[in-house]
Formats: sequence, structure tokens, C-alpha cells
Amino acid sequence: MRVVYLGRQSRRITPPPSADGDVIELLANNWDDYGYKTSFPVTARYNDKIVELDLIRLLIEDEHTSSTALDRLLEEGWDGTFPIPNTNYISVPSDITFYEQLDGLLGTEGALAVAQALRDASYLVHVAEDDSAIALSQTEGFRSSLQRERGSTKAFIDGWRVFEQQLIAVLDLGFRFKDIYGDVSTLSLKFSSEGPLPYDINVLIGPNGHGKSQALHQVVRDWISPDDEAETGFVEKPNLSQIVVISYSPFERFPVDLAGRRLQDTDAYRYFGFRGRSEPTDGKRRGNIRISHEFPKKNAAKSLVDCLRDDKKYKSIRNWSKKLETVERVLRTAIDFDAAAVEIASSRRFTTFYDELDDLDVSDLGFNVGTGEDRRRYIPISADRVDQLDENKLSGAIFAHSGVTFFKDGVPIELSSGQRLFAYIVINVVGAIRRNSLILVDEPELFLHPTLEIQFIDMLKQILLRFNSKALLATHSVVTVREVPSECVHVFEKGDDELILKNPPFQTFGGDIQRISSYVFGDIGVSKPFEAWIKKQLSDYDSADDLIAALGDDVNEELIIQIRAMERD
Repeated sequence: MRVVYLGRQSRRITPPPSADGDVIELLANNWDDYGYKTSFPVTARYNDKIVELDLIRLLIEDEHTSSTALDRLLEEGWDGTFPIPNTNYISVPSDITFYEQLDGLLGTEGALAVAQALRDASYLVHVAEDDSAIALSQTEGFRSSLQRERGSTKAFIDGWRVFEQQLIAVLDLGFRFKDIYGDVSTLSLKFSSEGPLPYDINVLIGPNGHGKSQALHQVVRDWISPDDEAETGFVEKPNLSQIVVISYSPFERFPVDLAGRRLQDTDAYRYFGFRGRSEPTDGKRRGNIRISHEFPKKNAAKSLVDCLRDDKKYKSIRNWSKKLETVERVLRTAIDFDAAAVEIASSRRFTTFYDELDDLDVSDLGFNVGTGEDRRRYIPISADRVDQLDENKLSGAIFAHSGVTFFKDGVPIELSSGQRLFAYIVINVVGAIRRNSLILVDEPELFLHPTLEIQFIDMLKQILLRFNSKALLATHSVVTVREVPSECVHVFEKGDDELILKNPPFQTFGGDIQRISSYVFGDIGVSKPFEAWIKKQLSDYDSADDLIAALGDDVNEELIIQIRAMERD
């Protein structure tokens, strides 16, 4: 597959390649990264079909504006075909999926040929050990431009694994943070293991006021605005592509987006909660941040369309974890439904939103609810319609404020508030997640009852596994701790003048809830109200046997043991 640069400028809507055949064309762009202009949007064609690829950042030795240097080479007679002769340059894609897509389309050798033509920095530095590439990777231009954004950092760290056919997964992470005493403590997050136990989720647990949520906020702050000179932050550059935050506490203050930060990859950080940004008014560039129950609904509707878009864009990736299939499979563990749908204007035709109908019956293209002026129309977005639906037309036409509606036998389903929030969380996480993401969840027990809390952990494990991603939860829930190995459980405990971080000395995965609770919260030495009640009853009865007999069928085995133990003091 040829790679060319022909001097064309990028546009708001990416044009098809101007060259014939199977080709990748780099388009000029004026995006400025601290004095370096290295970004090239990409347009591509393969087998007469347009392929949507992420942009490429290309750094040329001793040049600050790469497109100007390439234009000069064109004027000097270069035909625009890569590799560029007699020129030292390296490149990094904005996301590792760039080469994963090419690997799925062209095979590993074909993807490697493209990487060699573009002089991919990850392959040349980590595999070929090319001296000139290594030297360029140590320059200011590489650090401030090619590695400024998180997706490109991930592509440089792990991109070479695509060509070597090695597993790309999030490794163990170290994070230094300011604890409640003002000291620097280090979290050693354990995400990799040679054993069979699941290490996808790490948990921060301990009593209130010990700084668990504070640690999560610092992870986000360092991810968004890293400072290499600070004493806090990731111990090493994390091989992550994205951080997604789930927090439905009314008191949390996570950033809701990356507004105000000049980044091309605005999805490197995603937030889902009750806070969001209102529509801009009075000529403002962006709206104000406020709290509303509408935000989870709007986010879910948009995220369902994002699932469709990603399934179409990345379907060439080998072993792509289909998002809509994942959403449907996970949600059916909690909800009995046939299809998830989004609302459109009642005057719109269903056929407008389909590229092709194939074998679909015209009467099966959508749902009508109500009649006359009260009629509402819904388009189902399902895994079996990925190739037929037009995600771009849907994106601009859905009534996002209506959220996602679930249908069974053509009739909308009434969900409980817990089911609805659970559904929105699943759709939002799957819609946002990339491979090698880190999902941060702050106190899930605040918004889910115990049954859904267990289903939430099960859902999270399924999604993380399918997308080579990991999660970090701050919680008080021993039910959650029981679902992860002890090496992944980080107990926050206050010492006299320091924060103590420790792992339970016993296996928590599948462990006894009372034992976990006693260790984490120290409640073994805390008097319980029922113990005071037993003590009073023993003073009124002659013996433990008399009390147990009086209780009759109202006593259980644990209570019998407790009564006899307290009689023996």
C-alpha cells in the first residue's frame, strides 16, 4: 500500500485520496504544538473503499514545520512517495489502532511496510534500534509534539508489538500522590499476573477521610496535565491510551472534559456522572458546568451511536471486540429486552438512517410509540445492523435528551432507576473505552444497590477483558473487595502521623465478607448494637441455653455461637 504526500491541505470534512488505487495520503495541517507543526490528517483507500484512519505526527530533523519541509522537497522534485529519500524523519500515529487497522487489512507484513515507509518511531527504536531514529526520539520536538498527547505516547511505547504479534496490555503501574498528611505515598497497582486469578481491577478501600477519592483525583490531574518535575505522578510513563472516570457522587469534582486544554485527542479523558457542561449562551465558547439528571441520559444516547461508529471504523482490527455485541450481552444479564433504541423526530423517515436495507423488512426499521401528535419514533441501534445504519446521519438527528429506550416485543420497557443508571453506565463505558484504557470508578456503592453492584463488577470485568483495559475503584464495599485478589486490594489506614498502605495478608478473592470487613475497617474491636442486646438478655436469663431456647426459630447459627461466646466472656 503506497504512502504519499501531495501537498494538499486538510479540510473540515476529510476528502478522499487524490491518488489512484490502494493508498494512504497525508494531508497538511497547521496544528501547533509549542512551536512544532507535525500533524498530518490521513485519508486512505483500500479495495475501492474509504478507510478512516487516525492522524500521523511526523518529525523531520532540524525542522519545526513538517509540511513546509515536505512542500520544499516536492518543489525540488520529490514525487511525494514515502519513504522520503536522503531525509532523517520519524513518525508516531495518534493512536495504536492506526497500525492495528492496517494489520487487519494488509496483514502484518503489509502494516510493517507502511510503518517502515513512515519510519515509525516505535518500531525503529524498540525493534530495529535505528541510531538516527533513536537520536530524533530524544529531541525536544519529539517530546513536545510527537509525545504530547496520550494516544501517541501509547503508540510509541507499544506500537512495535503489533508488528511482533505480541500481547498489548496495561502493565503494573506505580503512582505517587500527596496523602492526607501532606506526605508523598506510592500506590503500586498490580494489573499483571502469571496465575489464573483476575487482576483487571484494583481497589482502594478504607474508612472515610483516608484520601481514597483524593488519590483518584490526583491520577486524573496528572493524566491531564503531567509535570515531569513534580514529586507526584506516575512513576513511569503509563502504557495507557485513555482514562475514563465514572462518578455519581453529588460532591465529587472531577473535570468534566478537556475544555481549555489545546489537544487534538479530546477523548484521552472522558467523564461520566451527574455533572456536565450546559449549551453555550451569550456568545460564550463553552457552557457552564452544572449538575443534572439529564447528563447520563444524553451521554448514553450519544455513546450508543459511538459504539456503532467504532464497530464500523475498527471492524478490520484482528479480534476487534464488537461494542454493540458487548453492550447487548452485558445488559441482558440485568434487563430482558430485544433492542436498545434512540429517539428521532416523529416526521423523519426510518429509511433516512440506513445506508442499505439488505434483507431488512421496511416495517422492522424502527419503532412507533403513540399516534397522531403524540407519536414518537425510535431507531434501534443493534449489533445485527452495524453495516446498514448510517452513524453520521444518526449522530446529528437523535433526541439525546430522551436517552436510550429499551424495547421488548415492540413495546418500550419501564426500568427501575437502578436498572436505568446501570444501563447508562454500561453504554457510556463501552462507547468511550479504547483498548488499554484505565477506568476510574469512585464509590460505585453510592449509586447501585448490592445486587446491581455485583453485576456492575461482573460487567466491568467483561468489558475490561475484551478491551485489554484495567480499572481502579475507590470504595467502602467489601462485596467489591471479595471479587479481586488480595494483591489488588490497597487498604488505606491512618497511623499516628502517616498514611499506611497495605494489602490484606489473606486471599480476598472469594473470601469471607466478615473477615474482610474486620481487617479493613477494624470493626472486630468495635462494639455492635446487637452485642449490647445479647449482653442485656443474658443478664435476664439464667444461661445461654435458656436464651437460645426462648429465641426458638428466630435464632441462627451465627447468633448461637455469639451468645455462647459472650456467656464465656
